[in-house]
Amino acid sequence: MRLCSSEPCVVVLTETDVDIKINDHPPYRLPANYLAIIACNNNAIDFTSLNNSLVAHASREILNDYLQFLNKNLTTITPWSRQAMPLLACPGRTPEVFRQAALQSVMKTKENCEIERTRALLFTVLSNFLEQDGFLALLMHMLRSSVKDRVYQIIQSDINKEWSLSKVASALYLSPSLLKKKLKNEGTSYSQIVTDCRMRYAAYQLLIEDKNISQVSLLCGYRSTSYFISVFKAWYGITPLHYVVQHREAR
Repeated sequence: MRLCSSEPCVVVLTETDVDIKINDHPPYRLPANYLAIIACNNNAIDFTSLNNSLVAHASREILNDYLQFLNKNLTTITPWSRQAMPLLACPGRTPEVFRQAALQSVMKTKENCEIERTRALLFTVLSNFLEQDGFLALLMHMLRSSVKDRVYQIIQSDINKEWSLSKVASALYLSPSLLKKKLKNEGTSYSQIVTDCRMRYAAYQLLIEDKNISQVSLLCGYRSTSYFISVFKAWYGITPLHYVVQHREAR
């Protein structure tokens, strides 16, 4: 049975022992009640049996946000080998949580509470693989087709570091000029990605960690609080103080 997904990543829970075959790799036996995380991009994935209700689909956004959540230095990760089967497996410890995550992952909703619930459930599912060697490399491999995503991963791994275009380009084994060109072709720029990363991190620190504006400014890599406030206002349309007040009143 062929597994199909429009997302770069799926996690499958087995009910019985099954064999999985990916491209030209030899078949791989998955025991019953196991989780398997699989890279879907351009891969032919066949199971001897498959329950589609036990497949959780993870988007690029989920994978990027999860890597940010882990707060790891991704520049030191050994890349996933192109010759390796793009799969990792481990025992399924929380099948009921997984079933909810799989159900939520295919729901088409624009309600913020449901979107955040799906995100939390998928983060829990992905965390089953944290002890598996190569897990972070596999996640990055799933996002490899987009230079933009790889730049996001690097910056988010150490948000308050004084990143420069040349440092990020070096981490990606690209020249600064080639990195700029690739990002332009993907409809973005280095400065836009840096600002996006910092502003999302700033909102999190203000609302969840309850940091004050000066602390958040430093955490986001801005030496001038007034400049941070001006960038924040240009990005969100309101000052950090009004942003916090507005969201607290909405709770």
